[in-house]
Amino acid sequence: MTDVRESDPTPQLIIIARLAEYCQFRTILKYEADPWDFMLRKLQEIEEPLAAFKDNLLQRTSQRLLAELAAGGLDAERCSDYRLIFERLLSAGDFADAAIHLSPGAPNQTESLRRVLGQVRPSTLFIEERKTGERRSPSWDNLVGGLYRRLDLDRLGTIMVRKPSTPPRKAMVLRRVRRNVAEYCCVVRIPTDPRDTFTPFMLPRIEAVIAANLRFLLKYR
Repeated sequence: MTDVRESDPTPQLIIIARLAEYCQFRTILKYEADPWDFMLRKLQEIEEPLAAFKDNLLQRTSQRLLAELAAGGLDAERCSDYRLIFERLLSAGDFADAAIHLSPGAPNQTESLRRVLGQVRPSTLFIEERKTGERRSPSWDNLVGGLYRRLDLDRLGTIMVRKPSTPPRKAMVLRRVRRNVAEYCCVVRIPTDPRDTFTPFMLPRIEAVIAANLRFLLKYR
């Protein structure tokens, strides 16, 4: 399947670097006065490189898929592999348009997939988070909500509103947020070191972690 190492490494390095900085505010205290603004900014700075990373991965995956079709077609296992990748790259609607053609012997498979994949663009957490109401995918909300609870952000939010939001209280809460995020990334092996790499299969967790933290910071800023 698609090898991340074949892609331009720059967007991935930026994503990992920003996530690492998010978890390491204390190491740069002398340069930044407000941890809340700093941490929010670091997450927001991930939007552009994440879009570039997913666009690059989508293009490479599409090219490889079409090359395999030209070489003789796909069996059920390869169709399943590609569905898994595209599900992580596309919106629910675009994924449905592609997935319907990803079965062995689908009619006009090459032409249909070439047309669909030539029109779609990758979706990212930032695009999904800007949606409201029914426009947002329920499965996405479930994923982010689960990570929100896993990172203990619901309880930390309760602590935030229990008393006046003074700078020392905000700093205390954010220390716990950073620790929880760093520990989660370590447990599930999400890299926070620019020397590491991540695979397409890490993308949902990486994006959900970022989205959960964005929701917390924007809600209690």
